[in-house]
Amino acid sequence: MKYLLLCQTQPAAFALVPESARQQIMQSMMSYNQQLIQAGVLLAAGQLSPPETAQRVYAENGRIKTREGCAFEGDTQIGGYYLIDVPGEPEATGWAAKCPVVQFGALEVRQVAFSPV
Repeated sequence: MKYLLLCQTQPAAFALVPESARQQIMQSMMSYNQQLIQAGVLLAAGQLSPPETAQRVYAENGRIKTREGCAFEGDTQIGGYYLIDVPGEPEATGWAAKCPVVQFGALEVRQVAFSPV
């Protein structure tokens, strides 16, 4: 079963983390990435550009429009993702619990209900 782990952070909270701790977090993230690879469960992963660089595409009165910036304003932002393939939800939430992001943010775990590939 495929699960998407959405890494959610609060930039204001992360800004308070000292630089030495940030370096430690990055090392922990690299280690976590290697664990996913070695376990054979990682299908894809990525860090996203800041929300202010996003382009929102939507329909309004039958016309397609675009707007700069993220779709929703708020304190929590999606900073990255992992797409994993595991037997079920307990394994997916187990991998999410091991992610260093949970120390200063959260991971939303969602099963992929349909995938054309």
